[in-house]
Amino acid sequence: MRAEAAAATTGLRRRLALTAFKGLVSALALGFVVTRIDRGELAALLRGVDRVRLGAAVACLAASNVLASVQWHRLLRAGGARPTWPQALRIYFVGLFFNNFLPANIGGDAVKVYDVARSGDDVYDVIAATLLDRVIGIAALAAIATACAAGLAVGGAARPYAAWAAVFAAGGAAAWALYRVRATGTWLRALVRGRFFGAGDRLVTLLDALGRFRGRDRLVGGLLAFSFLVQGLRVTTHVLMASALGVALAPATVVRFFVIVPVLAVAMIPPVTINGLGVREGLGVVLFAEAGLGRADAFAVEFLTWVASVAVSLVGWPLFVARRRRAASATGRRRAGGAVGDERRGPRAGLAVAARPGHGVASTRSTGPTGTPSRMRAYKRRESP
Repeated sequence: MRAEAAAATTGLRRRLALTAFKGLVSALALGFVVTRIDRGELAALLRGVDRVRLGAAVACLAASNVLASVQWHRLLRAGGARPTWPQALRIYFVGLFFNNFLPANIGGDAVKVYDVARSGDDVYDVIAATLLDRVIGIAALAAIATACAAGLAVGGAARPYAAWAAVFAAGGAAAWALYRVRATGTWLRALVRGRFFGAGDRLVTLLDALGRFRGRDRLVGGLLAFSFLVQGLRVTTHVLMASALGVALAPATVVRFFVIVPVLAVAMIPPVTINGLGVREGLGVVLFAEAGLGRADAFAVEFLTWVASVAVSLVGWPLFVARRRRAASATGRRRAGGAVGDERRGPRAGLAVAARPGHGVASTRSTGPTGTPSRMRAYKRRESP
């Protein structure tokens, strides 16, 4: 017990240290960017924001998350999990909350997987559906970015757009190969099976769960098309935020948003900061400069978009608190019911004695107030002849 407690304490300290490190990286990155822009111009932009357009941007982001929960729910059901859509919607917003208040986006996904699996669904099926949901979203973003970057490159735009189109196309081809080519999954299983101290076998189980979606082209293709709408709304949130700040938006500039925002989304995946804070703003200042936005404009667009995402995710906090209260109440009722039942049955309630003939020891099986079986021994005093 002491060793387990010490290990838990050490793990907690490491996680806190890692969180503090990521927070420091975010603060340093954000501070560095702020020192490179005109803070008076930034303050003027934030004071003059159009509240109606700001509200439209927040509503657009919220709508994209509601639709994303539909996509995730469809994958869960296809993978064998059983939550209803209202349950999936609640869990999705709880995950959004933890995405913004835990280091890296993986925190929210872990919460989502736990919440669904705790109802009895297979955890690997839930992980597979959640992972595929992520992959479909990134694939949709890559397809949008590839098409827009190729269009800008053909139209005579700057050289980076041709390179970005090639990179996104290569990423899409790799995702397609993992999904469609059976030999890819076979090779991965052979590579990791029995390795990495048991983690390889768990990865094989996850690949088996993902394999259930192979060949279901109608389902995956339909959800990919649906994800174009979800991801399009998320990019549009950035456009509306720029409009709310009074940034001049020519049609070519709007198209550039549909290339730059996917690049920012991919750049925030590595867990080196708190939810990409600092990386998003710093890289946005660099990339949006090519689209004609000033440093203060680009920083304000990305920072306000982050604030909007935090505001939308706060819906998940009361949902999480309500779920905890329901769970605590249900646990209390079960314990109270078990105690009342034991009291009615008497002091030897739940004790079933199965004596073995010819022996002075009887093996018993007892169930306590929570209904959990435990093994115990009852010794009888031998009678003297």
